[in-house]
Amino acid sequence: MKNPEGNTGSALAARAPRVESRALAKGLALLEILAAGEPRALRHLAAAIKLGKPSTLRLLRTLEATGFAVRNAEGNYLINRPWAQPASKDRIRRLMAAAAPEMTSLNADLAETVSLAALMDDHIRVVDTLESPKQIRMSNYRNRILPPYASSLGKAIAAFQSPEQLQVLLHVYGIYATTEKTITDPVAIREELERVRQRGWASEYEESVQGGCCFGVPIRCDGEPVDAAISVSLPISRLTPALEQRIPAMLLEAACRIASRMNAAG
Repeated sequence: MKNPEGNTGSALAARAPRVESRALAKGLALLEILAAGEPRALRHLAAAIKLGKPSTLRLLRTLEATGFAVRNAEGNYLINRPWAQPASKDRIRRLMAAAAPEMTSLNADLAETVSLAALMDDHIRVVDTLESPKQIRMSNYRNRILPPYASSLGKAIAAFQSPEQLQVLLHVYGIYATTEKTITDPVAIREELERVRQRGWASEYEESVQGGCCFGVPIRCDGEPVDAAISVSLPISRLTPALEQRIPAMLLEAACRIASRMNAAG
């Protein structure tokens, strides 16, 4: 993700308050990269997560030992587990097709980054994104694993899960601060998700990336549990009171049209 100052780096790999949390963040960042499906060399992975090769190698060996990654004959690393389970590939394809016109329209109207996320077995992941055309922007990328308590897309999906599923999402991702504004108290997280349920949309102000903000709305299909959401993200320096009102309204309308297309497609 690129922050408003132009620095590149994953929100998952941002500074955390404890060594354990930082190691988890770097490990998740590796999984995000490997999930794209392309073999990656150690040096490329180390550069991508901004970590030295010895430390990156230790993380990769842990992923190998736990069955999440393997090395091919050339010594490059690959993901070793199916990455999209309950939200089937067919459903994700239909979701992306239904959302494409709305994402294009929002991206053109607002000139900000628009993203689509889906619930997997035990995590929430970005499945599509359209970047802002502006030089200073909030970037996103496919296969990024989202914090269910700190990102608007994560909140928009997590808020509508059963208590058991929510606990799984929080346990698998872990709860740690990536900025000074990240909510990490379990009670406060649940209160925030209750607010999301009540108003029907989620917001995030510098909770996952310093200098950024995001608004997310769940996509609710008839008779189906919430397993997808759409968002708009932008530098907080560009957020005006008018946009703070306009963006959630636009997303709610877009999510309704996406759901209608999904319902019509069965």
